Amino acid sequence: GGCSHLCLLAPLPKGHTCACQTGIKLLEDGQTCAIGPTNSLIFAHRVDIRQISLDVPYIVDVVLPLPPLKNAIAVDVDRKTGEIYWTDTAEDVIQRATPDGKHIENIIVDGLETADGIVVDSTGRKIYWTDAGRNSIEVAELDGSNRKVLVWSGLESPRAIALHYHHGLMYWSDWGKNARIEQSDMDGDNRLTLISDRLGWPNGLAIDRPAGRLYWNDGQRNTIESSDLSGQDRRIVVINVPHPYGLVIVGTHMYWTDWQTYALHRADKINGTDNTIIRGNLEGLMDIRSVQQVDNVAENACGRNNGGCSHLCLRAPSGYTCACSTGIVLRQDGQTCNKSPSTYLLFATRNTLARVSLDTPELWDVTLPISDVHNAIAVDFHWRNQKIYYTDTFLDIIRSVDMLNLTSTETIISANLTTPGGLAVDWIADNIYWTDAGPKVIEVARLDGSSRKIIVRDGLDEPRALAMFPRKGYLYWTDWGDTPKIERSFLDGSFRRRVIETDLGFPNGLVLDYTAQQIYWADALRDRIETSDLHGRNRIQLVPEAVHPFGVAQYGDHIYWTDWYRKSVERADKRTGKNRIVIRTDLDGVMEIRAVAAGRQKGWSPCAVHNGGCTHLCLFRQTSYVCACPDIPDDKPCSAEPSIIVPNKKIPGPDDDDEYDDDRDEPDILITPPNTRTGQSNENVYDKNPDDGNTTHEFPSHVFTITMVLCMLAVVVITIIIILYFWCARQKKYLYATGQSVLTFSNPNYNASSSDVGTNISQADKRPFLWKRLKYDKSQERVFNVHEDTQTTSPEVVSLIRTVVTPNNSADATTPERIATPPPTPPQRLDSISLKAG
Repeated sequence: GGCSHLCLLAPLPKGHTCACQTGIKLLEDGQTCAIGPTNSLIFAHRVDIRQISLDVPYIVDVVLPLPPLKNAIAVDVDRKTGEIYWTDTAEDVIQRATPDGKHIENIIVDGLETADGIVVDSTGRKIYWTDAGRNSIEVAELDGSNRKVLVWSGLESPRAIALHYHHGLMYWSDWGKNARIEQSDMDGDNRLTLISDRLGWPNGLAIDRPAGRLYWNDGQRNTIESSDLSGQDRRIVVINVPHPYGLVIVGTHMYWTDWQTYALHRADKINGTDNTIIRGNLEGLMDIRSVQQVDNVAENACGRNNGGCSHLCLRAPSGYTCACSTGIVLRQDGQTCNKSPSTYLLFATRNTLARVSLDTPELWDVTLPISDVHNAIAVDFHWRNQKIYYTDTFLDIIRSVDMLNLTSTETIISANLTTPGGLAVDWIADNIYWTDAGPKVIEVARLDGSSRKIIVRDGLDEPRALAMFPRKGYLYWTDWGDTPKIERSFLDGSFRRRVIETDLGFPNGLVLDYTAQQIYWADALRDRIETSDLHGRNRIQLVPEAVHPFGVAQYGDHIYWTDWYRKSVERADKRTGKNRIVIRTDLDGVMEIRAVAAGRQKGWSPCAVHNGGCTHLCLFRQTSYVCACPDIPDDKPCSAEPSIIVPNKKIPGPDDDDEYDDDRDEPDILITPPNTRTGQSNENVYDKNPDDGNTTHEFPSHVFTITMVLCMLAVVVITIIIILYFWCARQKKYLYATGQSVLTFSNPNYNASSSDVGTNISQADKRPFLWKRLKYDKSQERVFNVHEDTQTTSPEVVSLIRTVVTPNNSADATTPERIATPPPTPPQRLDSISLKAG
């Protein structure tokens, strides 16, 4: 019958009429239906999102054709495209979809805890949201890119959020202990508290732009109120509202959702009269928004060229400001952002890598867009090459990530790995070291994974963290074994010694302060962070109450560490352990941490010059270096003889500024000339790697000959001096005699006796922790031990096992409003990591 949709029979003479779907208006031609409602209400109903058309004379809600949702809380609409945006706090995501549900996208998938409020800036093409879990207000482009935290301090439980684009202002409600309604510019500046008295649980928030008024409802005081946009002229509009949540102003009416009546209400916006339920029997009603034809009237203040900004262009009362993603600094031109932070903390959170920039004041964690991360443990970096390296003990691989393009990753080691738990990069020689608790070895390879070689094999039980001092040729590692210890060797694994071996439990994190020449380590069993000099002397308990620390980092005047108990990153003064603060919280399974900065990777060694003339591995040994061949030969012929001789000391240049090239820490190991038959030093080393003598030589034979000639000349000179000395003494009738022999330090290695080892650690506490014992059950959202039927007593395992938290066993989970029914915050996932055994 010429109808675009429904053709319905009608009495003669007309014979038929055209009709549209529920809520859709028939156009003036009498045959064609509109694409969708021009004016409508849209609201979240937890498991679905519904729409009510205001174009038709009847009120009917229509479920939008979206996939089943778990806990949709906040919702809004892009007035230009009609796309719908919503938050799902069960999945911790922000999503969007076209009204027909055919195109659904994840916008924000990381770094969300309880996104209670959301608003779309349809004019400026941005999305803003509140997060009551992370206590923040953030903004991003509509596709989720260029994400920036705007407000991060002084928030308790931010909820509703609204924008006044014409004025460049942002409003939000906070139902924390000090409930309030606040305002700032849309770029986060000029924050101001508007209303702070006579508030309980301010849930919904709406702006009546034509009237210039602000509306809010209060779930505790059971009221709906309004004020002018500056918080003055406050009026109560409706009283005895059972439990209002969402709120919106449309024309002369206001609409709100109520949890206690399970209904959508409407009343006059001025005096609250004509209070009517327009849709009932809808349990789980949440946020509500309106879409009106008159919405698309503002002009984008940033213009067509994004205001000249390289990244974010944010509306402000006076126009706009350029801004950068969280942690990135805006350059002096006021328009261009740096590509990445110059200094930041890099850490692993099991299935993500994240960073906290030290360039900006917010100290906010940002999840890096690195895909296919399953169980990241150890991290390190190479500043000159702009690479990040990390181990994944689920995939048993070591990967590199391009710092300038974080989506670009490369697997460099994938074979013969069992539990790669520790990682360290030699940025001078371009080598990478790692521990493997499966075969109990420490290995080295080139940065691309080639020339792989085991350098420490014997005497390891549960090797864990690694740290190195490439300028001095030191490699340090922790061992969780039956005799917990911290050891050190040269970078080829030789001249191995124990640095710390008493009063240790689970030595986890390990880091070096190159400037102060100190070691810092975290002990997860003793619950503390300690420090000593590079030789293990002058040991101090720096932070005696760090509950279950895992990783530790050092930069500037501070140390940083990750804490499984508090799920946090913390900071303290590196000298005193005081001025302790929590940097970030709510970090499940936070693991190793590193301070990434150019200043952390200075120094020089002979291996920096043409790889020391080595064909494969160049390994520095404090006062010399060796060329080493891989355990499994490759296609390239390997030579243990360097093709060139690089001096041990660098000739300073006019532009050199190397704070680490001082020699305050004198070598505590005397290196003797190599044995001409084996290439090994004549040192009696502790637990020397049996492979050391097979493929390593220090210098070619002609250098050794020259050295011997110089030594013989020195002996002749010393002999002459001694003869002259005694001749002079005889002339003066003085005679010096001694029965003592000359003390030497030919064997500097320290062998601990059994009495030196602490015996106060129970065998149950010292049970080694294996990452392979843990398996994640997605259906139950918990981690369990796959090798033991009973609950393990190891705090390393217990701290990762999730337990169900219910209102009966979690006092901390109870908020004032949870005493009432229903609670102010939608029920979240009832799971958490068990904080600590016992």
